[in-house]
Amino acid sequence: MNKNIFIFDQNKCVGCHACVIACINENGFQSPEQWRNVHKSQDHHFPDLPLFYLSIACNHCDDAPCMKNCPALAYSRDKKTGAVIHYPEKCIGCKYCTWACPYDAPKYNPKSGIVEKCTFCNHRIEEELKPACADLCPVGALDFSNTVFTSEESKASTPVPVEVGSNIKINKRRNNSGPEIDLDIFENQQYHKKETKKYEKISAIKEWPLVIFTLLSAILVSLYASNRTELFQPNNKLFYLGLGAVSALLSMFHLGKKFRVWRSVLNQKSSWLSKEILSFALFFVGVLMDFFLIDIPNVIVVFLGVILLISIDMLYSLATWRWPIKIHSAQSVFIGITIYLILVNSIYLLAFILTFRLTIYIFRAFISSNTNLILPVLRILLPCIAFGVLLYQELILSILLLIIGEIIDRVQFYNELGVPDPKEEFHLTITKKS
Repeated sequence: MNKNIFIFDQNKCVGCHACVIACINENGFQSPEQWRNVHKSQDHHFPDLPLFYLSIACNHCDDAPCMKNCPALAYSRDKKTGAVIHYPEKCIGCKYCTWACPYDAPKYNPKSGIVEKCTFCNHRIEEELKPACADLCPVGALDFSNTVFTSEESKASTPVPVEVGSNIKINKRRNNSGPEIDLDIFENQQYHKKETKKYEKISAIKEWPLVIFTLLSAILVSLYASNRTELFQPNNKLFYLGLGAVSALLSMFHLGKKFRVWRSVLNQKSSWLSKEILSFALFFVGVLMDFFLIDIPNVIVVFLGVILLISIDMLYSLATWRWPIKIHSAQSVFIGITIYLILVNSIYLLAFILTFRLTIYIFRAFISSNTNLILPVLRILLPCIAFGVLLYQELILSILLLIIGEIIDRVQFYNELGVPDPKEEFHLTITKKS
């Protein structure tokens, strides 16, 4: 099938950024990040070491992750041109598409509170013109074509490990060999490779409302599932519902457009964010009805709570994880199970789940080689102390100690997540081949 594609030739690109300027001139000022970016293979310009570039923007994927995962259905595909179009009036500013995209194409604009991205210069394509970036490349490194392009070719050209059907064909550098170089000899020089912050698009500070929301969700589900009579006296029920309301409000804080929150449940088919929000609403309504209106079987409400915790965990499956397996000691399901076992005083199962989680945590701390040992030591000690305190029937103190440990773990969870970074992947690819 014929379709519109970008064609990029690394053998011709000189890194002049004309494509970036052309995009800005055509589409207007782009803040804080440009829609098209030019990455270089090494930052030092060492003599005789190969230096080449990668010009990349939105590649309007066949199976576009941004469109698939957007909870607000703010993306659609132009059937005529194949462009993936973002509609700002539908965007809620959740930034979930920026986690999903392997090309770092959607850019969140904090001033407008919404995401912006390359349009494929759709208006130009409709007039049978090339996108501005391809049209104004002075050396012909970036081009545009309507041609036959199979999905196998598409995947082979993808510069990042996320396999999506991308409408870009990259002609790789023909000769990228060069002399081996030991960067350690430049350790004391001003042009030594600078330390770069990785995974900075997701952090506990930036996503603090989500940190609290996910923790409160696990606590609320485990409290309800425990079915402890003394916890649900009339006053306690009001306090419980108040925590639920606070949790719901906090979940809106990270949205750029809070008054469009109703759109967040529209993509139940493929967005885990939509499923998370709907399951929270159903769980909360179920609890409310069970408390004050009709006697709903606990198993139904607990089932909705479990779906909520699973949805929370699945939501982060799109992110880049810094450890080999996608199992984390701070996942919401594990937190909920642990608190539930404390509340029902299931000592042996609690010992098992704590041992399992601490084993995962120690393994993760070991491979991350974190020099700051204070938080890891606290994280390991607090559950152990909480378990010992529980043996002496001090339930409240045990839960408090455990929750402090969970907060530490959850904060580290967010700080260790990231998004696919084409620049980083480009550097790694070149380093392996050089």
